[in-house]
Amino acid sequence: IAARPMVREVITVQVGQCGNQVGSRFWDLALREHAAWSSGIAAYDEPMSTFFRHVDARSGAPLALGDGTVPISSLRARAVMVDTEEGVVSQVLRSPLAELFDRSQVLADVSGAGNNWAHGHEHYGPLHRDGLLERVRRAASHCDSLQAFSLLHSMGGGTGSGLGSYVLEALADEYPRTIRFATAVFPSESDDVVTSPYNTVLAAAELAEHATVAMPLQNAALAAMVDHAEGGATPHAASGGDGRGGGSGGRGGG
Repeated sequence: IAARPMVREVITVQVGQCGNQVGSRFWDLALREHAAWSSGIAAYDEPMSTFFRHVDARSGAPLALGDGTVPISSLRARAVMVDTEEGVVSQVLRSPLAELFDRSQVLADVSGAGNNWAHGHEHYGPLHRDGLLERVRRAASHCDSLQAFSLLHSMGGGTGSGLGSYVLEALADEYPRTIRFATAVFPSESDDVVTSPYNTVLAAAELAEHATVAMPLQNAALAAMVDHAEGGATPHAASGGDGRGGGSGGRGGG
């Protein structure tokens, strides 16, 4: 009998308003695309187990791969949600996808980073380092063979740039042999957060040093691609600015 290849899991770390908004859309799309490729069957199979875990798997219940009987309540995203304000995280936890997220994997403060890289990196980073790493270790304990961390964050907001780059550095220290894939949303030319260029430069230096792979995203470029493909105007989904006080697209994230 041929041995089944070992699943290589990915833990997603969503930081700031932008990171958590992008993350929320990612989880929704992941479920929809998997169902589409599986002929509409919500099966827990090896591709899905890369990003999700079956909550019954460690309690002795059978882990039925590919039988199409797994409800969303039986799945948990391999995710850690981090923010310096509670607003967006609370919205995600009240959304139709709320059951995907383990509340113990959420780390949120209340006062925000004020569009300031230094406040996110030098204050919130050391303040929440232990709590962050404890949540990461908990997520890793549910993995058989952890392959990578996927970091979602903005480059223009104080939380995404400052705390996000601190998280990346902490992951590099604690898991130096694990791939760190950073999806970084850069601010647009019309971003009205005056500190976003400084935040971006400071975060970019950390990204270059600590990320194994970095994928830069920019709202205007993505919107232009969609407009070209569909021939219509497309609203921005997320911003590289902090969004709490403005930023490109108004609702973009820190």
